[in-house]
Amino acid sequence: MKRKNIVLTCFVIMLILFSVTSAFGQQVPRASGAVANSLKGMNIVVGNWWHSYDTKVTPPTNQWVGSEYQEKQLDYRKRLLQQYNFTMMDKNIASWNEMPQIAATSIMAGKPAATIFVLQPDWALALYRQNLLYPVGKSKAVNWTSTTPIEWNRSVTSAFTFKNGRTQDAYAFAEGYGGSYHAAVVFFNKRLFREAGLPEEYLYDLQKSGQWTWDKFLEVAKKLTIDKNNDGIPETYAMPADLSTEILDALVSSNGAMYVNKDPKTGLLYNATNRPEFIEALSFYMKLRDEKVMKPKPPGDKTPWNWHIPEFNDGKVAMRIDQQYLATNDLRSMKDDWGMVLPPKGPRSKNYVVFNDENVRVIPAKGYTDAQVDAIIWAYQAWVTPPEDNWKLAEYPNYRDKRAVEETVALIRDQKLWQWKYHLHVPGLNRGGIAWEIWYHDGEPAQLVQTVSNNWNALIADANGL
Repeated sequence: MKRKNIVLTCFVIMLILFSVTSAFGQQVPRASGAVANSLKGMNIVVGNWWHSYDTKVTPPTNQWVGSEYQEKQLDYRKRLLQQYNFTMMDKNIASWNEMPQIAATSIMAGKPAATIFVLQPDWALALYRQNLLYPVGKSKAVNWTSTTPIEWNRSVTSAFTFKNGRTQDAYAFAEGYGGSYHAAVVFFNKRLFREAGLPEEYLYDLQKSGQWTWDKFLEVAKKLTIDKNNDGIPETYAMPADLSTEILDALVSSNGAMYVNKDPKTGLLYNATNRPEFIEALSFYMKLRDEKVMKPKPPGDKTPWNWHIPEFNDGKVAMRIDQQYLATNDLRSMKDDWGMVLPPKGPRSKNYVVFNDENVRVIPAKGYTDAQVDAIIWAYQAWVTPPEDNWKLAEYPNYRDKRAVEETVALIRDQKLWQWKYHLHVPGLNRGGIAWEIWYHDGEPAQLVQTVSNNWNALIADANGL
């Protein structure tokens, strides 16, 4: 009888444990004694310019849609804060225009507006040059090379690793897929593909088979540009002629080229626009221009800069090259069904390329002890740890079909495909000096590059501190 009671008790305990795990999902991670002691009573603010997330507010964020994933994340974060007796929140501390100044002035004044600042790479680099950032790479509170419980963004730590005396440390960090959604992608209108006689899943199939190349892109673009009444003016174009910078980004990166690169031996930036792979990208862009598959910007000074947005959103052009974050933004209300793939492979690329930049996370150089910084970094890792292993569940609501998530977003998350945008480390460098002039340039691509070389070289030298 006693043995039966023991067995029954164990069975009940197992049921309770199972129900707790099922209800709560991700278990709260275990912190070291030093981290737990430092966390007690701490208030951690992750400062950004676009949203707030506070577990004490209902709903906790202005981006709340009430999904199962969000519910699990909220429950996990509440238990994390309760277990270690600290508070943490994402907080909109400034507008985009105000953020660089508020970060710099508040840190210099010794009263940081946030514990962790989320910044654009160029803003963070400016703070580093003023010795305002803590060398987070020296912290041992987390494993920067591990893929669990999160995968750290190796592009960020590499781009922000600088010599500090005899050692090298990273001064910025981000989780592997940090949420900026800045990858260059091709959105496509499924209805216009069908009307052009193409399967609506055609780009997905090309991408999956590895046949999504520049040649296929031009072939598809010609089929999507349709002049129904033969008056010489297409009623439907493959894509709009803007944004020129985003189109150029996609073509440059997809051929393995860069505007600016970093010498791994010296750590110095250099102008990479004279490389053959860059010149090829410009040539292909000019070919698209000459084939007239891109709808030109309507004439007139009153044409808004963002004229291209309704062209795609209202179903007037079949494709749009832009950044991935638009899937969660202005494409939500688009009437036509759409899909999303990476830019096609250029002739010098063996695989697809994810032209990567990320809003980086930095910690002020002063105001915290080493032990407190360890606790802050550990807490950030715990805060962004997903509430369950299946990352796709958080992405499905952002897209119209599963293939965008299971195929394209899966590629975007693959760090082996990432290529960092080092031109963002050069204040004042405007790639529009090339992208905007393509429409008026009749010479060779190398000649167009030459028109910006002197200015770019001077800016890069300043960025290098030379």
